[in-house]
Amino acid sequence: MMRDDTTKGVSTSEGTPSSGDRQGSDYRVLFITDHLGGGGAPLSILGLADALARRGCHVTLLVLADKVWHEIPAGVSVVRLPFQYQGVWQKLRRYHLHARLLDRWVSAQPSSFDLVVANLHYSHQVVNRSLLADRAWLCIRTDPTVALLGSGKARWRSLRKMRWLYHRRRVIAISRGILDSLAHHGVVPHDAQLIYNVIDVEAIRRRMTDTIPHQDFIVYVGRLAMRQKRYDRLLRAYKASGVSQPLVIVGDGEVDEAKALVRSLEVEERVIFLGKQANPYPYIHRARLLVLSSDYEGFGRVIAEALVCGTPVVSTDCPSGPCEILQGELAGCLVEPDDGPLLGEKIREVLASPPVIEEAHYRAFLPETIAARYLRLCADG
Repeated sequence: MMRDDTTKGVSTSEGTPSSGDRQGSDYRVLFITDHLGGGGAPLSILGLADALARRGCHVTLLVLADKVWHEIPAGVSVVRLPFQYQGVWQKLRRYHLHARLLDRWVSAQPSSFDLVVANLHYSHQVVNRSLLADRAWLCIRTDPTVALLGSGKARWRSLRKMRWLYHRRRVIAISRGILDSLAHHGVVPHDAQLIYNVIDVEAIRRRMTDTIPHQDFIVYVGRLAMRQKRYDRLLRAYKASGVSQPLVIVGDGEVDEAKALVRSLEVEERVIFLGKQANPYPYIHRARLLVLSSDYEGFGRVIAEALVCGTPVVSTDCPSGPCEILQGELAGCLVEPDDGPLLGEKIREVLASPPVIEEAHYRAFLPETIAARYLRLCADG
């Protein structure tokens, strides 16, 4: 089927469904994802699946791997559909071969789905080669122009890949910055929707009150990775801040490298590595401040979670997401990514005079707000 060259425009996640929208009963929703392992994306997908299931939708999570690490919400079905290539030929054809598995599974279903959403890069590659290509929405959770393009000699090849994936497709972006980046590189979706991540406020509030053996500290929560997360910027800014509160790091990744940098900065006595925690919310809730030091994000989920916990945030104003969460008086907590000294100054400034966090700062991410947008997509077909 040929696609219309025109773009229908961008719809935002603000507003509520019209009175004629169904409230979820009998809608069949399929979410396709690379995995349900670590990272923020699986949490967002599960939170959205739960929000829709609570509103009467029949939700299926189709996982293109065996990696399912999380508890599945009540009323949500999980199907694993992994493909393990064998040999070089199958590796080169893995997206096509996996798409054929997907086609067979879809064809075997007793009825069609009202909404199909593919999440993450591998799923986008597979779905675009499948029978679902013309009707599936591709949910982009990281700025592809940063994550895919980079700055190497093969940039033109990555740009061609990005255009093949998203040009004239149905696209959901979890931040406006993602859509702006696509447009900047000449990628024009057939239809584009801006729908933020779901933040399960009730679940966070239940879990954030657990007791922890730390007090009067600032916190970083996330993967320790030089690429994207920039723990080097975090640690240098922390030292430059001169604050007395210890820095508690919750997350795994390049821990040995981060510890080596801590030693070279001579702040071993003030930086505490806790590793990945099953429940990070008490550390966020009891922290004086949360710091994010990334070069890029898709949304910056931990920022919104910190606001729910009532904890101020200092973040780099990276593409994309942080400036869409930290708005109004909270916008003053953003600093340019390349200004490491200013990040340290901002840490000290916000600790001395923290802003008051209110529900209005995270209302746009509530489950009922985001579920309403997806129900509207179901209704529109």
